[in-house]
Amino acid sequence: MLDSMNSFLLAAEQSVYDTVQAVMLAFSILMVLACIAIIVVIMLQKGTADNVSAVTGNTDTFYGKNKERDKEGVLKKVTLGLFIFILVCAVICFTVWFLI
Repeated sequence: MLDSMNSFLLAAEQSVYDTVQAVMLAFSILMVLACIAIIVVIMLQKGTADNVSAVTGNTDTFYGKNKERDKEGVLKKVTLGLFIFILVCAVICFTVWFLI
């Protein structure tokens, strides 16, 4: 009786360990893909001239007011979204890792 209970517990523990390993692998793959995507998105962005416009005083331009709707604004939002996604995946991975 004790041997069958012990083998059942070992099988359950192995099942949990295999599930944790699968979750860790999935999140690792997602983080690698997100890292590659964030590198590509950052490389697509151009350098901004915000510091120069602050010195010259030319801040009331049409481009300055509508920057969030432009391609650069969208790329900045995508960069922030990918960063938050990587951060959340890392927190989940470390939480799952320390639970086992």
